[in-house]
Amino acid sequence: MALTPGFKKFVGLLCTVAVVGGGLFAYRHGYLGNHDGAPSNPPETTMSPSTSVPPAAVQPVSTATNPVGYTANANTLKAIRDNGIVRISVENPSEPFFGETGGIPHGFNVEFAQLLISDPSFTANGRPITIDTRHEVDTYAGVPQQLLQVDRSGNHTVDIAMDGLTFSDNTPAGVVYSVPYVDDFGYALIVRRGSTIHSTGDLAGKTVGILKGDPDVRAFVTREYPDTRFVEIDDADPAFIAKGVDSRQVDAFIYDYPFAVSAIKGTDLRFAVTRLDGSNIAYKIGVRAQDQDLLVYVNAAIAKVKTSPAYLALLQKYFTSNQVETIAAGAGEHAYTVRQGDTLNLIASSQLGNGARYRELQRRNNLANPNLILVGQALVIPAR
Repeated sequence: MALTPGFKKFVGLLCTVAVVGGGLFAYRHGYLGNHDGAPSNPPETTMSPSTSVPPAAVQPVSTATNPVGYTANANTLKAIRDNGIVRISVENPSEPFFGETGGIPHGFNVEFAQLLISDPSFTANGRPITIDTRHEVDTYAGVPQQLLQVDRSGNHTVDIAMDGLTFSDNTPAGVVYSVPYVDDFGYALIVRRGSTIHSTGDLAGKTVGILKGDPDVRAFVTREYPDTRFVEIDDADPAFIAKGVDSRQVDAFIYDYPFAVSAIKGTDLRFAVTRLDGSNIAYKIGVRAQDQDLLVYVNAAIAKVKTSPAYLALLQKYFTSNQVETIAAGAGEHAYTVRQGDTLNLIASSQLGNGARYRELQRRNNLANPNLILVGQALVIPAR
């Protein structure tokens, strides 16, 4: 019997929780390493060569300093607990994930990190952990790179890296990544108001902008739209999308939806398509390869947080846009108003007779993510 997408997703979640839960059990019982920072086995027996850490001698020296009274420890999880602080590498600005106003940090990552680190597994004797994001870089690639930097005493200056990272394990060498803490988004098609481009079917013969230096998006667009010309545009100017489209340098732009929400806010640009078919973006948290115990705890905490109402509220707070193009109900279709407790799967089940049709509802209503529905929102229900 064929499994429905909804059931597959449910099974996948169970598998994720089982894996991270098993890892957590293994760590707590000494199979991954004991709690005082001394590994149960030599590093060379627990890590493959592909995840080996560069020798300390070649690690760049950071200009950052640790807080007064900070006690360094080779075991990062123990250092977080003992010092009551987690030092996070971030890119500033990288709205809506991270930014500062008057020196006060804000953004999805700030609030998500508070939920993540408030998990009891990170606390020591009930003491809360402080979030320290005063470790900022101005390039995306520099965020995980900071994990490998040390201060003049040879101690690392950050514990984890967060910025919607999509790198694969061991990029850069010595850094590995968690399970996704944000997923089920994709690339969006962005156009100016009044554009004749309404779907990917209108891209043939057009010039479309993509982010310069992003091999993932270039691979995606060249594979999916071979009859379209693509121009790489640098994001040094925060208004790079609006300027590229409004100046007619490009007819449209393809960019990560989560970042695009802030990038086009307040402009005359619109999301013609919030999630292009075939695209899937999953953002992860980076840790040093030797911090396998920390990775186990991060993965377990992510799995727990993602099932909470607070996480759903964060998704809706930061990734809902009022600049999404929609099409009114047509023949055979009808409107449905979202009610408290609704999910797209439940709506598909009650209105279409099959919860697996939630993806159809998502596409018809131009939703970037199946979780981005709000109470009172009107959805168009396709004909059965």
